[in-house]
Amino acid sequence: MKQPIRFIHTADLHLDSPFKGMREVPENILYDVQNATLKAFERLIDLAIHEQVDFVVIVGDLFDVQSASLKSLVTLKRGLSQLNEYGINVFISFGNHDYGMMRKVDLTLPENTYVFPSEEVTVTTFKKGETEAHLYGFSYESRAVREPKVHEYERIDRPGYHIATLHGSLKSNEEHDQYAPFQLEELKAKSFDYWALGHIHKRELLAQRPYIVYPGNIQGRHMKETGEKGCYVVELTEQQTNLSFHSLHDVLFLDEQTTASSSDKIDDLVKVLADYKDQLRHQHGKVWLRLQVIVPDVLQGYEIELLQWLNEQENQVNDWVWLTHLELKTSVSYDRNQLKQSNQFVGEVIKLSDEHDKNHVTTYLTDLLQHRQFKDHIGTFSDEELSDIQDQAEQLVINQLLNDRRD
Repeated sequence: MKQPIRFIHTADLHLDSPFKGMREVPENILYDVQNATLKAFERLIDLAIHEQVDFVVIVGDLFDVQSASLKSLVTLKRGLSQLNEYGINVFISFGNHDYGMMRKVDLTLPENTYVFPSEEVTVTTFKKGETEAHLYGFSYESRAVREPKVHEYERIDRPGYHIATLHGSLKSNEEHDQYAPFQLEELKAKSFDYWALGHIHKRELLAQRPYIVYPGNIQGRHMKETGEKGCYVVELTEQQTNLSFHSLHDVLFLDEQTTASSSDKIDDLVKVLADYKDQLRHQHGKVWLRLQVIVPDVLQGYEIELLQWLNEQENQVNDWVWLTHLELKTSVSYDRNQLKQSNQFVGEVIKLSDEHDKNHVTTYLTDLLQHRQFKDHIGTFSDEELSDIQDQAEQLVINQLLNDRRD
């Protein structure tokens, strides 16, 4: 009878990676942001020790190869050495951002750490008493692995748990560069107990039989990487697989919307926003915030002054909430379903919007999506972003139509 196996599945650490869009930020806040990936990694080590896991699996992109620093290397080796002291093994595969790291720097690692040695898929075995866990994986030796790798994953004829690690992307995922592409059914057909994925920075559970999982990165680095970031603690037993997510981020990136439409006084708006920030501070600690606020018409135009005032004292607190962008927006109250049933022109606009899905939206954005500078800095839009664009476009049109009618 197999004993349960407990391990941490993490990926995309990007230790000491440069952050984007940091301008006119107080020194203490900039310091916190620049060290956030290292702090998140230290929390990962603490979690592994506290949870008494058998091993840690890191599926690619421990560094950014062009910006890997002495600080990031020292932090990694110190953390791995701590795990070694507690008898916790570590299994590492390098990804497209840290390809060939073993050749580029003196990365002598402690004896508890195993690195998949090449771009050829290999298997290594972890033993816990009479129970074995067989781990499969490869490390990038070049900047891009474009060809599929799934066919190289062949389950060996040994009892125990079989865990596959893969730093790559779904063939259907157009939001990211295609590395080691795979189809979901291909992974399911391989009969592994767990697929530990890396490369995609958004946490995602692709399947449960077997579990095929992206843990996301451990620390957001810009406003396109919002929400909680962390890792999974995984327990494999003969009967089932149990997953629990654990937050590790030190700085939370948030893109939020709130309302302050009940009063037309600037003092009330100031209080609402100050209270809102304090609520975020209490819930999340350090927050890098982009905020849209629904306000009455009379309060529009105060964005610059409000942003400066709300950020004024943040350099004096440990759990800061830094407001990087503030938009005050008016909204006309309307019943969408009622308008849709009416014979008014605005009702026809809503019906037209309902007839167009997110794929149709891209036809209006073709020139923008193909523009070289846009592709370099923004890339493509996710399904969620396309839906948001459609919703915002509808709201802008309806608000303008209703405002014109009201005038």
